Amino acid sequence: MKRFIAPCLMALILLGAVLLAGCTDNGRNTLPATPLATPQVQTMSVPYGEEVGISLDSPTSSEIYLSMTARANSEKPGGGRSFMRIQVNGKEIGSERLVNKNLTFTYNINNFKTTYYSQNMSAWYLFFSPDYSWYANTRHQDHISEGNPYTYKFDVSDLVNRGAPNEIVIENIGDEVAAQYTNPSDIEFYKAATIIVNPVRLEGKGTDLVQITKLAAPVRIIVGKKSTVTLTVKNDLPDSITDVEISDSDLPRGLTGKPMGGKLDNPIASGDSYTVSYEITADKEGTYTLGAASMTFADPTGNYQKLSSGTVTVTVI
Repeated sequence: MKRFIAPCLMALILLGAVLLAGCTDNGRNTLPATPLATPQVQTMSVPYGEEVGISLDSPTSSEIYLSMTARANSEKPGGGRSFMRIQVNGKEIGSERLVNKNLTFTYNINNFKTTYYSQNMSAWYLFFSPDYSWYANTRHQDHISEGNPYTYKFDVSDLVNRGAPNEIVIENIGDEVAAQYTNPSDIEFYKAATIIVNPVRLEGKGTDLVQITKLAAPVRIIVGKKSTVTLTVKNDLPDSITDVEISDSDLPRGLTGKPMGGKLDNPIASGDSYTVSYEITADKEGTYTLGAASMTFADPTGNYQKLSSGTVTVTVI
């Protein structure tokens, strides 16, 4: 039996979104406070013989990982078995996706070696445990010698919809394992072993698929001459980003100009970019660092995110 839990999303409201024309004496534009998204973190409880699904929004980075801490609920430590199946958007998570630890591990008490993934059962190994620490605690004789036995991190970069909801399903196949036993106490043991996952999340790493860059040309000028600063926003998500606002840093003393910034009138479609430029004038010699530009935007899920560019160095001779 499959259950699906829809996440509770906090409504994010932009207040007072206006074009940022107001500049200080040094030409700085400032953005109003904007609620920003934090990675969704959820918990899951999967009873014997059931499937439970949740929806998680994916970050917009190039690398995406499904990260979770999981155990089989038990009043006392009781070893483990492979009986957790995982799917992301209908695709099974197999052994090749585990990235945070070796696939094999050893019980310290008897040097018994086994694997975190059973090819026969197509399922992940869970420890029967009252908490998330027993088999990781080296003070216990039956602790696991390699890595944290409760944490799992899977590379799902090719399975997720970036900047959009993704279905994560966990199945408790304790009923399939229990079918291998005839002793009623063994069967009851598995029936009582609810899978507890706390937390589960999608984590991003690598190059953001939405980027803001800042460039200056030329980067070497003489006193009294100008350089052009260009800010570019690129959207490589599969859908448009909206409510895009750009803000640039103050200019250092020795340079004058009015950094550009404000709220864009239109969304930036998938594969498109937006560019704005302004000129700065060199007032005196020196080497100057132009601070990072920043942007806020709503991704296709409606979550607000913030990104920053790199800095730029300009030399005046």
